[in-house]
Amino acid sequence: MVMKRKIIFITVFVLLGLSLFQSCDKIEGPYRESTDTSVVIALNDSIIIDGDTIIFPYDATSTFKKVLAEDYTGHLCPNCPDAGVLLNDTLKNIYNDKLVVVSVHAGFFATPCPGGAACPGSAAPPGSFSTDFRSAIGTAWNTFFAISGNPKGMIDRVDYPTHQHGKSPSSWPSFIQSESLLPADFKIRIINHYDPTSHVLHSAVQSKFLANKTGDFKLLVVLTEDSVIDWQEWLNHVPEYVPDFVHRNVLRDAITNGTWGVDLDSGAVSSGTIKMNGFSRTINTAWDASHCKVVAFIFDPADYKVLQVEEATVIQ
Repeated sequence: MVMKRKIIFITVFVLLGLSLFQSCDKIEGPYRESTDTSVVIALNDSIIIDGDTIIFPYDATSTFKKVLAEDYTGHLCPNCPDAGVLLNDTLKNIYNDKLVVVSVHAGFFATPCPGGAACPGSAAPPGSFSTDFRSAIGTAWNTFFAISGNPKGMIDRVDYPTHQHGKSPSSWPSFIQSESLLPADFKIRIINHYDPTSHVLHSAVQSKFLANKTGDFKLLVVLTEDSVIDWQEWLNHVPEYVPDFVHRNVLRDAITNGTWGVDLDSGAVSSGTIKMNGFSRTINTAWDASHCKVVAFIFDPADYKVLQVEEATVIQ
């Protein structure tokens, strides 16, 4: 009789374990539908994107204020490479994960050749500078923020709309330092699932309020590609027209729809509130997914000030 009870107990235990194991990929309700019919949000740590379940593991680590540096540049901007080195090498080595860099190719110096007003003509080798690094969202930002006289950059979009938001590289270090010392009012987490066969990317973004906030808040998510080898004009460099320049953190596309992202929350929001968003995008096969990153940032649409930013590699 004792042996029979043990067998029954073990059988029930195994069946229960199998049931739990088989249910790992299925999220039980309650469900909260997002505005995208292909995305289903379950509670605060799980999301289903086109049938792909993404679960955020428990994370009790503290966070800090990260800084978004937008470098407005172009492959025909002769002074831009030095500015890019300042951001991606010097300052990135100082701030590490606290600094997120996005290089926005837009405007006069970003127009590909032939045809662009800044094209060097016969001075450059035939076929050079023909790559178009511009993006629809980058062009829209460049126009809206009226960026001119590259290299120029925005640090957390500070000072907009006083027309002093487009800052010269010499001021970048001080603004990055001051922004990095601010308290973190938000924590952003990103989990990416990428299918190399279909080139479809599913990105889940979890945004947590770390303080009581009142206002309107938006989430904007973009795709960047790092280490793109192509032509760049570089003043006081030999050669001046560099065929194998390493373009860093190139803005490629929007992941959220439109220029200004999606509504995150509005009104009075309590500390501890968590918002979940999921996105599905197909990555251009001309881009190297192993060098791509998803960048997500929260901003206030009243003045476009960036309140928190995070990035994660596409292939995790």
